Amino acid sequence: MKKTFSALAVLSLFGLSQAVPLFEGEISAGYIKQKPSGWVQYKGDQVDLKDDLNIGDEDSYFFRAKLEHPVPVLPNVAFQYMKMDFSGTGRITRSFRYGNQVFTVGDTVNSSVKMDHYDITLFYNLPFVGLATAGILDVEFGLNVRVLDFKARVKSSTVDETATATIPVPMLYGSVEISPVSLFSIKAEGRGVAYNGHSYYDLNGELRIKPITIPLAVDFFIGLGYRYERFKIDDIDDISADIKIKQPYVTAGLLF
Repeated sequence: MKKTFSALAVLSLFGLSQAVPLFEGEISAGYIKQKPSGWVQYKGDQVDLKDDLNIGDEDSYFFRAKLEHPVPVLPNVAFQYMKMDFSGTGRITRSFRYGNQVFTVGDTVNSSVKMDHYDITLFYNLPFVGLATAGILDVEFGLNVRVLDFKARVKSSTVDETATATIPVPMLYGSVEISPVSLFSIKAEGRGVAYNGHSYYDLNGELRIKPITIPLAVDFFIGLGYRYERFKIDDIDDISADIKIKQPYVTAGLLF
């Protein structure tokens, strides 16, 4: 049902952009290699993702949609979904307490960490920048709300403990895109917030190549990028964590 709704929403945006030429937007999807590190703590000890849980790198995907309109007062809008689900299996080399359970040296544990996130971004362009640079430079700023679906599970043959939380994270958003020629552009994008011992930073750089252009319709692009996220929380629903994710990726999509 969710996939059907998302597909209809994307098609609606595309149809609207064709009916009203002043609307612009983007639809894209990508493959991403996620490399996590850091630790998680649930009521007990800090547990290292690599050393204690043997959490490995994962291949994943993401989707983006964006719509810009000509009404100056109203913000533009963008949506993003990213799948982030890690797992690991191994024999632990030190005892630790996780939740209400104690895992002892020699236990073989199966672990998983889920951090799927959903973003909605309300943003404005700085039109005078585009005019002053003849369209070479595009600057955006606004507010991003990320809903993080967090789940960290540690399981052995005798004990099983899971920490879960749904965390809404308001973040400041900004991006700069430089398009020296029509064939390619370079885009830098950032989201971030820090308060009361919590922080979340999501930084992204992308080279976009636009080999196919259909006048008055769409541009096809492919992108090569790198994303860095650092997620730090201090005692939310008895969960603390400091997790970093390095993420090279490729993407493809349509600009209309």
